[in-house]
Amino acid sequence: MPKRVIRTIVPLALVMVLGAAVSACVYRIDVQQGNEITADMISKLNPGMTRRQVVKILGYPLVSDPFNRNRWDYFYSYKSGKTREMTRRSAKLLFEGDYLTSVESDIAPETE
Repeated sequence: MPKRVIRTIVPLALVMVLGAAVSACVYRIDVQQGNEITADMISKLNPGMTRRQVVKILGYPLVSDPFNRNRWDYFYSYKSGKTREMTRRSAKLLFEGDYLTSVESDIAPETE
């Protein structure tokens, strides 16, 4: 009788241990939020551009300040599922009327 119990318990315990080990290997997706902002996009922005031209390059801003219609804020974050590393970027654009006057960004524009 004890041999029969051991023959049943050992494989069952092995299956449980392997199941626990496999469940620890959870797949995590990459999480991308906001408007993607690249150095190439920032380098294409020039003072004097219209809002429509800016939208063609960067898209519509996610955050629209109700108290200052002449400020557009762009935010982007990327979190790698594999390494859990976080990348954050932001850009602040100021307009006078319909024309771009300044660009502040934590991304250095590409130089040619």
